[in-house]
Amino acid sequence: MITISKKLPNFFEYSEKNIQYALREVVLPQDFPLLFKWMHEPHVVSQWQMDKPELELEVYFERMSVDDHQRLYIIQIQGRDVGYLEIYEAARDRLALYYAADPHDLGWHVLLGEKDVVGKGHFRAVMRMMSYFIFENSLADKIVGEPDENVKSYGYVADEIAFEAQKKIKMPEKTAVLYHCFRHEFYKKCGALYAVTN
Repeated sequence: MITISKKLPNFFEYSEKNIQYALREVVLPQDFPLLFKWMHEPHVVSQWQMDKPELELEVYFERMSVDDHQRLYIIQIQGRDVGYLEIYEAARDRLALYYAADPHDLGWHVLLGEKDVVGKGHFRAVMRMMSYFIFENSLADKIVGEPDENVKSYGYVADEIAFEAQKKIKMPEKTAVLYHCFRHEFYKKCGALYAVTN
């Protein structure tokens, strides 16, 4: 059976303010050195807590890559690999223990691994790109996110990209803020930008 996440394209391009953004599917083992490096960057460690030994991370990414409820992508800016994205089916994920997930809901975990692109205004564009990618290529009416409550970047950009905080949820490793992004609200705020730039 081809699952919702496995139907997503392997590649997606998006342009904003004359900057080219893209998603490409993670290819293992070729991409592992990059993923390993990013997971050990101090600004990533504080959010992901995945600064594990090489073998442990190798096994982790292999398992993730064959898990049919999610897809793994590399985020690119101007053709350069700069970040990592996991898109998952929320109804088949542990997040469904914390809210009433629709079968078509898709969620994500995202990081910008290259320090020199952090704080340069790319996060908003990357978030918009990921939302367009999901809504243009799936039946999802809602995107979900559950960042740690201490991660402030979501809060700074949420209103601009139609992400609405729902509630705090206590998970084993963190207290998270559950965000929802509804298709109709997202296109109301950002649809014209996609039409103009792509």
